Amino acid sequence: MLPITTAVALVLAAAHSVFAAPVADVLVARQGYVAQCTEIYTVLAGDRCIDIIAKYGSAFTLQEFYSWNPQVNSACTNLYIGQQVCVGVGTTPTGCAAPTMPGLAAECTSCYQVVEGDTCWVVVAKTGVTLGNFYSWNPSINADCTNLLLGYNYCVGV
Repeated sequence: MLPITTAVALVLAAAHSVFAAPVADVLVARQGYVAQCTEIYTVLAGDRCIDIIAKYGSAFTLQEFYSWNPQVNSACTNLYIGQQVCVGVGTTPTGCAAPTMPGLAAECTSCYQVVEGDTCWVVVAKTGVTLGNFYSWNPSINADCTNLLLGYNYCVGV
């Protein structure tokens, strides 16, 4: 018979392997920012709220950061690597609602939000744009189209 502490440790280890949701060997970070967010930042190792604000030239205050990111606590002790936080609000210059990837065509007039199962080829088939245009309007997409992000908006018309 195993001691109780060993049995508990085995159960916890088994539960973690069953219930954790790894993506590329890391857990998916929770999201939660205001709907009018127009610019997103992905948290890096060692980031603190004041560091993120400094990266944007103090274009916004700590109070604004907290109001845009209600999931971040007032001590800023619950940021996680890979978590997306809002660093700007208003209307996007492209007309696409956030979240969008960097480099989106400035003259974009039509956007598509990626859903489960989408690939670049599925998106162009659904929207009628050419694959070449889709890539040129969305330069953040890699050549193999393996980095489309679920829920993100991509340009499908200029």
